[in-house]
Amino acid sequence: MGMDKRTIKIIVAVVSVVLVLGIILGVLLAIFLPYRYVELEVWPRSEEYNHYEPLIHFRAGDPGSWHVWYKRINEFLRDYETTVPEEPPRAPCSIHRHDQRLPVPSCERALNMWAPCNADNFYGYAAGKPCVFLRLNHIHYWVPEPYNVSKPMEIPPEMPNNIKQFMQQRPAHHYGDYVWVSCNGEFQSDEENVGPIQYIPANLPPGFPTNRLTTADRIPYSARNLPDQIHGPLVAVFFENPRRGVVINVECRIWTRDIIYRSSSRVGHARFELYIQ
Repeated sequence: MGMDKRTIKIIVAVVSVVLVLGIILGVLLAIFLPYRYVELEVWPRSEEYNHYEPLIHFRAGDPGSWHVWYKRINEFLRDYETTVPEEPPRAPCSIHRHDQRLPVPSCERALNMWAPCNADNFYGYAAGKPCVFLRLNHIHYWVPEPYNVSKPMEIPPEMPNNIKQFMQQRPAHHYGDYVWVSCNGEFQSDEENVGPIQYIPANLPPGFPTNRLTTADRIPYSARNLPDQIHGPLVAVFFENPRRGVVINVECRIWTRDIIYRSSSRVGHARFELYIQ
């Protein structure tokens, strides 16, 4: 038996009300909840850190000048300390110098893989060749759409060649996807001053493996409003020979199909300044 016209009208009215209430709720949430976005974090940070002019300033020959950055990196990396072997290690061992701590097999491998960006080398600051660590934050609501050569999609022409090469050498259907990352001098003068850059661990692609990111598709829906529960993997940026005595503006960004790069936005990219004396 079919429904009469009155029943159909009631059902349509109820559905309409539900849809309207859903729209209103969405608008209210957008107004009253803080806007969240995936953030590329830069470490170490100063106590007065801000996202627009973060400055890393030290004198290479003065331990009292760079030790504060060494200490802050150690504190940042403390959350990554583990006696459980990880492959590959998500971070270098950090809390103590290698000759001052109890031997831990997993730590030995992490030190080797992350050299020179480890505590034994003072993260390069003593030599005026600093390491800066990058990490993704606010990924608990995000499902990235990576670039790879396994899917028919256009690769941005401005993407760095080293990333394109890794895509060819390590296709995603065999090695997994990456949220790619690149860093460079922000302006032409900075490009001339920043010198060669290495991404550490050097034998891995420059980016964050998606299988180690706790993104929204891997957590319960109820947990998506909570802060990131698991610290994601790191990428260290090693500045081999930055020019001394000048401020160098550095910009780092991630590469995914769903994030549109805008220099005026903080979404998916970060900037900082290096001033080494």
